[in-house]
Amino acid sequence: MQLSTDGFQALVAAAASRARDAALVADAVGIAVTLDGKVPEDVGRKALSLPEQVLLEAAELCGAGLTTADGGEELLVLSETGRLRVLADGGSGTPGGPGHVLGSVKWSGRPRSVTRLHALAEEHQRRQYAEVARWLADRPRAEVTARLDAIAHALLHMAPVRMYVGDRTFGNLGDDANLPGRSLAPGSDASVLTSLAAADVTAWSPEEATFVVCLHALISSGAPVRAEEFNGAQLDPEELAAFLGERIRAYGAPVPDCGALGIGARLELLADACARARAELVRAGTVFYRRINGVSLHKREDMMPGPVGWAEVPAPVAEVLARHCGAPLTTRTDPEAALDAVARIPGALAERPAPAGFGSAYEAFLHEVFETVAESLGCDVAMGRGPRRTVGLGPATATRDCYCAVAPSRRFVRRFDGDSASLVRTLSAYSARMRYNTWHYLPHTMAWTEGRQPARDDWFFAPVMPDITNWSDRHHTGHVAFGVRHAIRVPLGIVLDGAYRPGLYDLRLLRTTDPQFELGDLRAAIAVGRVLECLHQAAAAAAVVVSDFDNAWYRAFHG
Repeated sequence: MQLSTDGFQALVAAAASRARDAALVADAVGIAVTLDGKVPEDVGRKALSLPEQVLLEAAELCGAGLTTADGGEELLVLSETGRLRVLADGGSGTPGGPGHVLGSVKWSGRPRSVTRLHALAEEHQRRQYAEVARWLADRPRAEVTARLDAIAHALLHMAPVRMYVGDRTFGNLGDDANLPGRSLAPGSDASVLTSLAAADVTAWSPEEATFVVCLHALISSGAPVRAEEFNGAQLDPEELAAFLGERIRAYGAPVPDCGALGIGARLELLADACARARAELVRAGTVFYRRINGVSLHKREDMMPGPVGWAEVPAPVAEVLARHCGAPLTTRTDPEAALDAVARIPGALAERPAPAGFGSAYEAFLHEVFETVAESLGCDVAMGRGPRRTVGLGPATATRDCYCAVAPSRRFVRRFDGDSASLVRTLSAYSARMRYNTWHYLPHTMAWTEGRQPARDDWFFAPVMPDITNWSDRHHTGHVAFGVRHAIRVPLGIVLDGAYRPGLYDLRLLRTTDPQFELGDLRAAIAVGRVLECLHQAAAAAAVVVSDFDNAWYRAFHG
């Protein structure tokens, strides 16, 4: 069965081709900024600079047409990064490659005010960036260096970012990367942070200073992964200030009075208030989650409307748990009593023989739970990862010391039409990647990165927020190859060695076809995740070892 997609560049090219055929600018823009319906329009428009917004809004309001003829005053271009550009003067003198030219704006009657408004927007943007640059230049050099170090540390240990400041692109994704991360090593000459660290702030461009000030405020306003909320967007100081104010209000806290503070000092004040307000909600038990667009990599934090509880566990999952714990569990059972019964399952299963195909009764039970979740929530696959053993975890723990139990739904298996080799290859690929993820998160999960140099530096921040991802089959190599289009992730932690260990385990659901996952699916997954946390905690206490779910096991079980 064919699961792979053509990837991101093919998507951009196809969207450009469709947009180029549009008669009106408004129609072409609708296709281009959404990459033909794969990116929310409000997210796609965030990539436009203020001068570009002025030109585009005027053209749309005037019902301007799109023409392939030369000589237009504005040129529409869809860049290779999926960003719509509106280039004045036919694009002359604009930095960067041409990308996919969509056409020129054909005005039926160009208002004389457009040129003036565009010039004012350019001047406002220049003044804004210059103000930020002057403010940063007045800060002590040690403070500037600390900002650069904090940004580099965050970028190295999180998912890729790509954002814009005016015409400039800053990112660590792909061949055009100019920030440290997966594509560039720390200290690389190709990294803009390397050149900035070596130069006086007064020698930085206003866009570079704006990038540093804004990104530092962003990663200081909550978890460092907050930076991903500006993926595919302009990192504009005023937009960032409005964003932080909106977040503070959403957290139920007052927005501080910034008085006559300049934009740099204002961002610092708002970031601090935002971080404190969010921390209060975390302490109060608020469930945060993220919505992720896998095409633009734009991620948006939100708060769950109301608590998620035992009653939202899918009934078939409750039935499986009841059968194994010997208690009459239903979704109406008292939550504490239900979890107490669940916690007895690992110990009880230790006394039972291993069913055929499994190393232990506990591993067979885990697989059955994931199978049931996949069927209950209409997934192609449900899976869970974690360490094979919790006793003796240390910095030398290797990828092979982790497992990922992948359970396909019956519908997914039928799609392979008896091609067991392809099914095994697909399930093994899902499992291998998730085993690698556990190993990647371990240094942060186990706090090996605190207070000393870790034994290895190739680690990521452990995930703590559940998320829904749609259209994730365009960037990530594994997702492209094996068709991971829509996904849910619920990070799970347990108490180990006297401390809570975030992201040590997780639950993942995926679909290779539509429909997308909705909030109700995520709530059900979180409810199941709470059950799994209880199971993993009890299994750790009983020193349970998981030996199944490597590539050889998938060949033997599904081959």
